[in-house]
Amino acid sequence: MARSLCFSRRSVSVLTGATAAAAMALTGCSGNSGGTDAATPAKASVKLPAGALIKSGQITYCSDISAPPLTYYDVAQKPVGAEVELGNALAAELGVKANWANTSFNGIIPALQAKQCDAIISQLYIKPEREKAVDFVPYMYASNTLVVAKKNAGTIKSADDLCGKKAAGQTGTTVVQYLTDRSAKCTAAGKAKIDIRQFTKDSDALQQLRLGLVDAYGTTLETAAYVLKQQPDDFSLAGEPFNRIKVGAATRKDDASLHDALAKALAAVSKSGSYDSILKKWNLTGDDIAG
Repeated sequence: MARSLCFSRRSVSVLTGATAAAAMALTGCSGNSGGTDAATPAKASVKLPAGALIKSGQITYCSDISAPPLTYYDVAQKPVGAEVELGNALAAELGVKANWANTSFNGIIPALQAKQCDAIISQLYIKPEREKAVDFVPYMYASNTLVVAKKNAGTIKSADDLCGKKAAGQTGTTVVQYLTDRSAKCTAAGKAKIDIRQFTKDSDALQQLRLGLVDAYGTTLETAAYVLKQQPDDFSLAGEPFNRIKVGAATRKDDASLHDALAKALAAVSKSGSYDSILKKWNLTGDDIAG
């Protein structure tokens, strides 16, 4: 679930480390502020302990803002998407404003640990190795898939058909690790390896497919669904989605108070119906954590 520009998100396998309009908008760089968007409510439903945030009155999220429909920049360079709306809703329940710091995905956990932000909201897959470094508040499901040009849908039906072909993905993501494992199976069977092209932005990996420079593009199912919705005549999914896993907001191990506050805020957002409304708006109801 990717650059010499900035990074995107998702399922980083390394612990430390969509459309034409969307692609034009995905131009934020690592560490740049995404701005504030959530108005402070008259009364917060969750009380934060004093000193719980890096900056009083503001929660800063590290996020790789380059993966619609979860996080991306609109034409006004404002962070938008399902995760942005959810993060803003959580901030409102905490009685603070949300600030979005665009952060390279393969360095997003170190950025949190270095206190460049208070929490990560960036489709970060909850994996055992990550749970050793950060704490999670699960808020949705996600999975990976492969996208191919529609004209090649008949010949590339899964990763098994990529031996000797080119595939693009975002650096540090689970889907790149998946392709790497599949490539090893190709060579073990006496076939040519998969030529895996890695990019620091997910949108750059997509552009490789759009230009016909690779045969497949690996990403999250959520991003792929957005791409297909925008260009249904150009692209197709190859095979069934894989790597379904929970996604969570990450906090530092020594920050139990914020972790607990975010968990309570998520419960409040769910109870109010805002959580369901956000997923429905972005056609992500199948990712409901309760589903």
